[in-house]
Amino acid sequence: MEEIYRLGKHEFATREEWEAAQRDLETIRGIVDHLDIEDPVVAEDIYQLVREGLITFESKLGTVFFCDISDRVAQNFKEELEDSREEWERERKEQQDLFRLREEEEGERQKLKETQQSMMFKILGIACAALAVICVIFYGHSVYRERRAVRKLEEVQQKKSMSQAVDWYSDVSRQGGAQAQVEAQEIKPEQKAEPATQLDVLPEYSTLHAQYPDLAGWLRIDGTQIDLPVMQAADNDYYLHSNIDGAEDINGTLFLDYRADAVKPSTNLIIYGHNMRSGAMFGGLKQYLDEAYVAEHEMIQFDTIYEKQTYQVIAVCLSEVGYQDEGQYKYYNFIEAESNEDFNAFLGTIRKCAVYDKTQDVTESDSLLTLSTCNSYVEDGRLFVVAKKIQ
Repeated sequence: MEEIYRLGKHEFATREEWEAAQRDLETIRGIVDHLDIEDPVVAEDIYQLVREGLITFESKLGTVFFCDISDRVAQNFKEELEDSREEWERERKEQQDLFRLREEEEGERQKLKETQQSMMFKILGIACAALAVICVIFYGHSVYRERRAVRKLEEVQQKKSMSQAVDWYSDVSRQGGAQAQVEAQEIKPEQKAEPATQLDVLPEYSTLHAQYPDLAGWLRIDGTQIDLPVMQAADNDYYLHSNIDGAEDINGTLFLDYRADAVKPSTNLIIYGHNMRSGAMFGGLKQYLDEAYVAEHEMIQFDTIYEKQTYQVIAVCLSEVGYQDEGQYKYYNFIEAESNEDFNAFLGTIRKCAVYDKTQDVTESDSLLTLSTCNSYVEDGRLFVVAKKIQ
């Protein structure tokens, strides 16, 4: 009797086909566990990866999964077309309503011409209407720019997630191949690996770094909106009003002080970001003024493109910006400790302006991370959160 191999509801005529289906199943599980295939963007990215051969399948089980992804992409495209049509209908209706409103306003203006008093009301009405239109246009433009910035960040975050998924898939494939090779060959004596001569960009950031050469790392604080790329330019002005693509953006982009060295790294890595009312960038950093909030969000993950790093919050401080012609100590000038005295001077400044202080266990050998943003408690105020590296 011919043996039949089964995997769920699928049957396979040979063991080779059954084993191929098993490998495809592992690949599919890895994709589903790490990515949300219900997300239209994710589904389309998976579809493109399969089409480009970055993800491959060997059996009809993989073909079924790819067909499912294809159906999702097609359905999403159909829904987008329907949404576009509905949007066009809404805009057309709004234009008709606007045209009708303008006709009504014209009739009102004709009536107002009858008397001087009506003329004054007319002028006032026109002025108010113009002001309202300007305000609406300004508000609409601001909302559009902010949403565009959010979409851009979401796109970058999605690329990072896809890079992680592809890297995971590559690791699984390599591990599987290495295990099979060990089973097929005799065990050889261990050989010491030669030390690396230079730092390599982490796989999950290699694609992003190739597209954005200014990428210095990635900052994430669990339970907050901060899950963002960090750039580094030749000065501290460029990314104040530019997004990751270099286009003008009121939100700016998180950026590492141009004097800091992410390879070495410097004693104190300073990251700047705007205090946006929407909560974007470092808009949520002011919540660290609440000690209970600090306790819940004391761990900060800042990966340079070369190394994963974890920091623990040790201080939350309020200060003034301190201009160059003023004699006060400027926290944002502490990048590299030239001596123990230099390091302790920075700690002394922290303790003087701290609203949260856990610096008692900090030593000169610790590496620090500072998140800096604006604060309105005084004119030209600054809020900065200091953390020390623990991993």
